[in-house]
Amino acid sequence: MAKRPTRQKKDDRILHKSATANEIKADLSLAPFDAAVRAMDKRWGIDRLPELVSTESAAKWGKAMAGLNGAIDAHDPDKVKFWVEVSLRGLTAMDAEAVSLGRPVSDPMIWEYQYEGTTFGIIEDGREWPAAYAKRPGIAIHTMREVAIALHAQRSGIVNAAKLAFPGAEVTAIRNPPAPLDETVANDEFLEYDQK
Repeated sequence: MAKRPTRQKKDDRILHKSATANEIKADLSLAPFDAAVRAMDKRWGIDRLPELVSTESAAKWGKAMAGLNGAIDAHDPDKVKFWVEVSLRGLTAMDAEAVSLGRPVSDPMIWEYQYEGTTFGIIEDGREWPAAYAKRPGIAIHTMREVAIALHAQRSGIVNAAKLAFPGAEVTAIRNPPAPLDETVANDEFLEYDQK
């Protein structure tokens, strides 16, 4: 599928000093599109709407995205404006189609846990983070994938290895592992204790 364009804020003279007038016009023409896409992402999940409609509608959306990306690459503000209008009609049509087909809006299940004064929220699908933050403002939302990455990275997978070695065991704390054996043996205090 064609990449969905996003505003680059070319009118920001600090970040885009060399932006041409056409680039600025084209970029600002994307503002209504950007707002509409964010609203649909919040309602249905990030980039999920084309998955919830007919193949024909999804193909039309792909054509609109390809046209819009081409117009942006050409720095043609008139074509960008044209394709933004086409895309806005497409979003409205896909939204209506998803509703008529009875597709569920984004309403993620959020697993929450409080630990030492911090509430952690975990969702399964990262594409539902806009709805998750709207549902539970003020807590950090993590995905199942992020949790797996964090656990894997923790001490190079030692938490996962412990859970595999001791099924049913519960992690209650993670401390720094003891020094490697050769460093421990070099410690006189340890040698005295070991010899008792």
